[in-house]
Amino acid sequence: MLFKLNIRRRCFRLWYSTSVRLIQLIILFVIIFLIVLLIKLRKKENCWLDKYRARLFCFVLTNEENLESRGRAVYETWARRCGRFVFVSRLNSSRNCQNKTEKNLHGLCEFPIADIKTLPDETYSHLPDKVRSSLLYFNEYYPNYDWYLKADDDTYIIVENLLRFLISTIKRYPKPVLYGYRFREDYYVSGGAGYVITREGLNLFSSHIKNDSIYAQCNSTMEDMMIGKCLDKIFQIESHENIKHLTLVGETIDQHGRERFHPLAFRLHFNGPSNKTNREWIYYRPFHPTLFGYEAISETTISFHYTQPNDMYQIHSLIYDIKLFDRQLCLVSH
Repeated sequence: MLFKLNIRRRCFRLWYSTSVRLIQLIILFVIIFLIVLLIKLRKKENCWLDKYRARLFCFVLTNEENLESRGRAVYETWARRCGRFVFVSRLNSSRNCQNKTEKNLHGLCEFPIADIKTLPDETYSHLPDKVRSSLLYFNEYYPNYDWYLKADDDTYIIVENLLRFLISTIKRYPKPVLYGYRFREDYYVSGGAGYVITREGLNLFSSHIKNDSIYAQCNSTMEDMMIGKCLDKIFQIESHENIKHLTLVGETIDQHGRERFHPLAFRLHFNGPSNKTNREWIYYRPFHPTLFGYEAISETTISFHYTQPNDMYQIHSLIYDIKLFDRQLCLVSH
């Protein structure tokens, strides 16, 4: 009995000795340090994304007729996730904000609408001129951004995927000035799927296309083709020394060959068009072979075109409101 008591006493003494207490304290501090480090890393990731978010400028082409339907859906879902966002329309936000009665009747004052005096009439044939005026305006009044995203009011953008893609391209060489869904013309990307012009691309565009004679040489009936043709024209006339570090269009498919930018609605890319003949433009116009179903949609997808307002709210809810359970817990053995 005395032997056992002596053993216990020695064990207690050993446990409460200075050296052991020191080891205990070290272990405790290591655990606390790891917990704090994990919390900081999670916060740092969010701050890191927010840092780059502030460098993204988004603008959406719309008109007064669509502001309360398509425009509101864009504004209440993905648009406010950009660093800066504006609508491009003939409607003037300052005019609406000065009149409280008009604000109450239309509810348009809350929308950020770029006050671009040089915008043409709101017709499809003037769309290239509208985009030209917008880009010249943004280059002058919003110069402190790295990327400029153009989208339509029926385009849904997954902004976080766009940011992560753009961040991954920072170290590319040569540096592309245009990103989007590529067509077989190697300078041409889809306007409906949304496209991104880099800071250097916007500088080049503005420095040359403010000249009406140069613009006349590369203008087109379609705004997205106009952008590509004008940038291509600029690359032909610019000094090689000035653009040797640049290239025109950047690659946007993922490592599995799946598209990130989509010029059609989600259902069409997933199910394929109803008229599945090779005469459909989606089969013969794209730069990459046309795929449908799971193979068509990247896990890091950025955009879908022809998205109706109700669909925008539904997609937004699926992405940001519904959480995925832990896959390890949900795996079912077969």
